[in-house]
Amino acid sequence: MPVSREAMQAALDGIEVSEIKETSGKVLVTVARDVPMAEKPAFAEKLKGRLRSVEGVKDVYVSFAAPPRQQAAPPGPEPLEKVNRIVAVGAGKGGVGKSTVAVNLAVALAQRGLKVGLLDADIYGPSAALMTGTARHKAQGDAQQRVIPAVCHGIRVISVAFLLPEDQGAIVWRGPMVGKMVTQLLHGVAWGELDYLVVDLPPGTGDAVLSLAQTVPLSGAIVVTTPQDVALIDVLKAVAMFEAVKVPVVGVIENMSGFTCPECGHETAIFLSGAGKKAAEQYSIPLLGTLPLDPAVPPGGDSGQPILVAAPDSPTAKAFARIAEAADARIGEMEAEAKAPRVNLTWSSGV
Repeated sequence: MPVSREAMQAALDGIEVSEIKETSGKVLVTVARDVPMAEKPAFAEKLKGRLRSVEGVKDVYVSFAAPPRQQAAPPGPEPLEKVNRIVAVGAGKGGVGKSTVAVNLAVALAQRGLKVGLLDADIYGPSAALMTGTARHKAQGDAQQRVIPAVCHGIRVISVAFLLPEDQGAIVWRGPMVGKMVTQLLHGVAWGELDYLVVDLPPGTGDAVLSLAQTVPLSGAIVVTTPQDVALIDVLKAVAMFEAVKVPVVGVIENMSGFTCPECGHETAIFLSGAGKKAAEQYSIPLLGTLPLDPAVPPGGDSGQPILVAAPDSPTAKAFARIAEAADARIGEMEAEAKAPRVNLTWSSGV
């Protein structure tokens, strides 16, 4: 005569079990709840006693289900030792002058008396080394086997170009390799004390951006755009990218905003104008400033002389100085807002 399943379940009332099997009076019951190791023998005897009272049960075997494995939480971003603020400079696409902005922003911050580092995180197309005049620098290590950055124009510079042979062609790496290199360029460098680390991101929304946000806490991101209305689409991509990785956007910089003829002084909006302002209004983020289309900027970048060094009194250099001041002030405001205590008010009718 088979043992009544209903009778066994009634005998186990109040005990969480995941399975009951019975064969010829022998019962195997699996306990679903997590029982501490020291309590398992007594708990099993209690359960056996209940089931043995059921008619037809000859013997009882008790097993305990393995507790669900806890997923290990992924490691969070780790601050860089002695680095106060990390600011990423990015764009939704290439060709907007992002690297030029990153280099000159770093130099402008340094000219404000701040200690500044520049990390070229554009793994596939590193250009910061050329733009800062450090292309021939070869990486060396310190006693802790950390890479020593190059120093020029008052800033400390690291680029993947320092780690590659001179005859190295195109870098053909998969996404995980890019992420690993970004991590090494962050934590494997002897940055020293820095007020700012400016990171020149690759264009688009790829692995380098995600790795950066997962590796170190970012103070914010600056989005570079060009003046055309069509550029608003790319600004949206960049803003959405930073929001997705929980990085606050410091503001927008409109590059190539207009060209002033050196002969007559007439200004022409070659690429139209206003996309930076429209983006700032549409996404409720500050417009940090606009930069003119200056013929002196490309030669300076090619020769390793940023415009702030080559022509410090030029309108473009002064525009960069204003942008650096605005970005520094805005980041300070964001930090103050983040630290401000939140007050929750509960209203009452007074009755």
